[in-house]
Amino acid sequence: MVLLALARDPERAGRERTRRRLFELFAPDVHIDMSRRVFNPDTYDGHSGLRRLGREVRAVWDEFTIEPERFASAGDQVVVIEKRRGRGRGSGVEVEQRSGVIWTVREGKIVRMETDLDPDDALKAVGLRE
Repeated sequence: MVLLALARDPERAGRERTRRRLFELFAPDVHIDMSRRVFNPDTYDGHSGLRRLGREVRAVWDEFTIEPERFASAGDQVVVIEKRRGRGRGSGVEVEQRSGVIWTVREGKIVRMETDLDPDDALKAVGLRE
């Protein structure tokens, strides 16, 4: 969700403010695991990884929204079950996906994000059951 702020803010000054706030939320050594994505699976490390991810989102998607359906906490982890919708920049193809995302927070900072999980698998991974 927070990563989309970089992709949606069309004005440079607004993007810079959003970027500063975003980096305040993420630990400098954050690890983002998107290796389960169907297209372009990858991982992103640190604030430079966040910047690279933002550039990739803007390059691929003409429109992209995330609608959270459920939040479930388990210690220092939060599972967000979300519905994503997007329209490809070059293709115009519209897609929709339901996904589970595991956010790990320590000392008030996001230190890890693992995405593109089956929602039930995400809940099970942190010890929660449907």
